[in-house]
Amino acid sequence: MAVQERKELILKLEKELSARVLTLITGDRQGMETRIAPDVLPLVSEHLASIGLVEDLALFLYTPGGDTIVGWGLVHLLRQYCKRLKVLVPFRALSCGTLIALGADEIIMGTNGMLSPIDPSVSSPFNPPAPGIQQPGMVSLLPVSVEDMIGFLELARKEIGLKTEESKVSVLNTLANKVHPLALGAVYRAREQTSSLAKRLLSIHSKDIAKIEHIVKRLTRELPTHNYLIGQAEAENDIKLDIKKPSREINEMMWGLYKEYERWLQLTNPYSSELDLGTEQRKRVRYERAVVESISENKLSQHIFITDNELIRMTTTPAGMQGAVDQTLARTMFQGWVAAKDEEVL
Repeated sequence: MAVQERKELILKLEKELSARVLTLITGDRQGMETRIAPDVLPLVSEHLASIGLVEDLALFLYTPGGDTIVGWGLVHLLRQYCKRLKVLVPFRALSCGTLIALGADEIIMGTNGMLSPIDPSVSSPFNPPAPGIQQPGMVSLLPVSVEDMIGFLELARKEIGLKTEESKVSVLNTLANKVHPLALGAVYRAREQTSSLAKRLLSIHSKDIAKIEHIVKRLTRELPTHNYLIGQAEAENDIKLDIKKPSREINEMMWGLYKEYERWLQLTNPYSSELDLGTEQRKRVRYERAVVESISENKLSQHIFITDNELIRMTTTPAGMQGAVDQTLARTMFQGWVAAKDEEVL
């Protein structure tokens, strides 16, 4: 039973680390992605209230990223309940996940652990429309990333060799004509905010100003792309993070626990409504997409983010075609967090 295996692994980690363990998994299953968002904070609060005040607390974290302000708030929430905070990185803790790790007294990074830059992408009403065909009545906006904006300006300065003030103004005008100035301002403000949050989180447990400046500069300005992956050795030797390498036993436990979540949430299986419907005409399917878990009274206390879809096969004849084709319609019947104990919904 998968829930029993996860419970046993969490209990073993707690014993080996001499710390209570809280797991936070937001999934990157293709088509069913989830991210760290404000709705996770009250759920974490419930788990922490059940755990109570402890000397050491370990956050087992897997995430593709999310809202940086939520990451900032999550660190301070966790630290209210412990004297020492550890973040366990079995695999990917990217973007906002890396920001969260900066606020920990210990980053215990497994052999397969990966961090990433924390430079943000910004979505605002002033962003340019995404290329391609837009749905009637809907406008998809293109996120504006800090590295893309800076990359354009650096291209003009370094590669094309623009030096005069007049030429620099011309390039800036070109950029502003493609991307609304308020969107550009939001991108700049987001980068400055992220840098400030990172410095303040590192300052919680470090007084080495030069080291903090180096870490923040590397993570916000100097790495090639937002998708760049930082392994254990680079995090320690180049970024200069205080990485703690786990023992072989703890490393195996961390990876084993991640694999349990990977299987349960189907993280490596792209979502396909057609495959899930199969040969049936109508079917209800539940998708577990994110989870917060901890041990409480010898049970696995859970909050699970689920999407309940009704899949319906429809036969239509598209305009301009002579033959009918099957299409799968997915209707969302419920979406949200549910509380559970040992996977029994409360």
